[in-house]
Amino acid sequence: MTTTGNSALRHRSAILLASAVLLALALPFMQGLVSAASVDGGFYGYKTNLPVPALPGAAVPRNGLNVVFFGYRSCGTVCPLQLVNLQALEQQWRGQPVHFVFVTLDPENDSQPLLDVTMGALGQNFRAVRPSSFRHAQALAGHYGDFAARQAGNGGDINHSARLYVVTEDNRRQLLYATPELDLARVNADLTRLLEQAQALNNSAIRQDRVAQQKNQAKPVHEVNI
Repeated sequence: MTTTGNSALRHRSAILLASAVLLALALPFMQGLVSAASVDGGFYGYKTNLPVPALPGAAVPRNGLNVVFFGYRSCGTVCPLQLVNLQALEQQWRGQPVHFVFVTLDPENDSQPLLDVTMGALGQNFRAVRPSSFRHAQALAGHYGDFAARQAGNGGDINHSARLYVVTEDNRRQLLYATPELDLARVNADLTRLLEQAQALNNSAIRQDRVAQQKNQAKPVHEVNI
């Protein structure tokens, strides 16, 4: 390779290294950037309205929410950080219609009894979902906008994101949080707002049903002469 070629290669390598450093520094602020790009600036999380599959054994509570996280028990990177967040949130919503759902990406090693014990230790509003296989878990994560990939030759570790997804009773993904670096007070404010919206919609539907029933009862009954 020529001297000019070596110089160009070093220059490109320096640019890539600098970009990687900048990205690492920016990660703690990513949720703020995501929030700023949200289609609804009133939410801290990224506001969406997308259909997602129902989670077997972890239905969204009536007029409530599921906060969904994809991870696995032996994860030593992002999972512990996000589970600490979820446990802190659960303590604020204990006894309320907000469930915190952990979907394992490693069902071959995470048995349902082990998952249930782990979730029970975290709090009463925690639920665990165990897909039938890694492929199924991978596909389910993809439907939510997450990703999962096994690392070759690294003890079966799984690369995945640290995102949280907030899902309403109609199985629509309403909010996304992209990083464990979260302002939990603002997350709680988001959950409160979504619950209020769900309750308002439910009350509106009840009023409409009552009006329809009253109209039906007020209709005159026409006698038929035979």
